[in-house]
Amino acid sequence: MGANNTRLFVLLLTVAAALGIGNMWIYPYHSFNYTGLFFIPYIIALIVLGMPLLMLELSMGQYFNKNIVDLFASVRKWFSSIGWLMLFNAFIAMSFSAVILSWHIIYLFVSFGLQWKNGASKYFFSNVIQASDGFHGFASFSLPVFIALIMAWLIIFFYIRKGFATIKKAFLATFPVFAFLMLLFFVYSLSLDNALHGVYSFLKPNLKGLLKGEVWLASFALALTSLGLSFGIFHALGSKSEKGFLAGYSLIAIASKLLVSIAIGFIMFSILGFLSMKQSVELSQIVFADFSSFFTILAQALPFFYKPTLLSFLFFAFFSVFFIFGAASLGYAISHVLVHKFNTKQVNAAILVSGFGFLLGLIFVIKPGIYIMELVTHFFYYNVLIAILLEVVAIGWFFNIDKLSQHINQHSILKIGGLCKLIARYIAPLTIILLLFLQIRADLLVNYGFFVNYSKYQLWALLAFGIGTVAAPLVAAFLMPQRLLDRG
Repeated sequence: MGANNTRLFVLLLTVAAALGIGNMWIYPYHSFNYTGLFFIPYIIALIVLGMPLLMLELSMGQYFNKNIVDLFASVRKWFSSIGWLMLFNAFIAMSFSAVILSWHIIYLFVSFGLQWKNGASKYFFSNVIQASDGFHGFASFSLPVFIALIMAWLIIFFYIRKGFATIKKAFLATFPVFAFLMLLFFVYSLSLDNALHGVYSFLKPNLKGLLKGEVWLASFALALTSLGLSFGIFHALGSKSEKGFLAGYSLIAIASKLLVSIAIGFIMFSILGFLSMKQSVELSQIVFADFSSFFTILAQALPFFYKPTLLSFLFFAFFSVFFIFGAASLGYAISHVLVHKFNTKQVNAAILVSGFGFLLGLIFVIKPGIYIMELVTHFFYYNVLIAILLEVVAIGWFFNIDKLSQHINQHSILKIGGLCKLIARYIAPLTIILLLFLQIRADLLVNYGFFVNYSKYQLWALLAFGIGTVAAPLVAAFLMPQRLLDRG
């Protein structure tokens, strides 16, 4: 019974991490922008890269049974820097996820009175985050976000305060609420006027779209960056899991990610279809692919809902769960290293993670914080790809990966250890190098960005908050004092 319980909890945390990491609106945006058949290349990408790499990280956690720093040090001593890089990346992702969670917390309160109803965009930028009109006002901050960020970190601390013992119970309690709210908004959003027009725009098939290389590249990029790979989460969960069920963890996590992404697409585009009718605008004018548009665009539709106060409250509660899952999973991965490498008490590790996470998050609370976050979240794409690339090269070429292949085959229904070896050695590195090259070219030649025109930013800001987001963790990871690297 104990083994079955552990298996259930590891599965639960694996699914929660996969759901919480990555922008949930990117899949719907790609489906609208490219083709409603985007799920086809996305499924292929998840099967070819996502699932094998997820199995690889879980199996590494099981096989080595060490924190990620000492895990990579077991391959080569100086590879411990890869573990540190994953730790630093997890810290950055956790910090901005907590800030976005704080925005949702604010909207839980302002749902009473629908305080944004007379101008959602102005309310968000002027009243909530109190953004400046450029990179100035560094000494000023938004008091509402500051207070909400404290509340966000108290929630995260509650989830991770005793490590695996509390996060499994907290996620177990949260999942039924999450499932209920998703079902509620899935059904209700489809009942809205003009909802089917929005859904059709989301699912509109375009066979020619499948022939475009950019569609396939986008699907593989999404498969790599949306599952929570390279942060040490699945290594930590793998070390907690019973032998076996590797394929089960991975398959259920992948299937859950895909189904929830499609469900979110239905919800978002049903609401967008409804909003386009209410405002008499083309749906293409309000489709979005950034993190603030839940508050500036979708929020515009909420006052027209049935029982708008209640549904607005539940709407922001529902989407806040994604960021709780993501931030808590990342926090658990970081605290796992502190506990198992430095013999820190779990509650002390949780305090350190929450405290320093809060302090780093303050950079997004100051008046130009929204612009800093745009740059950080855009360039963070490089961080994830570089960490995965270093991981697969280290395991594929500097470790006897046949041992991991055998481990996967022995403890999994699907005997795909050989496939994981092939992917780690050849397919994943080549794919990631291609994606990095194309993104660098796009950033240099196409206004510094895929979703945002980054040419509006001054060069110093791009260097500090863009390039710095990539360079600082890399430099810090490879300059960690040797006595820390040797400790294990």
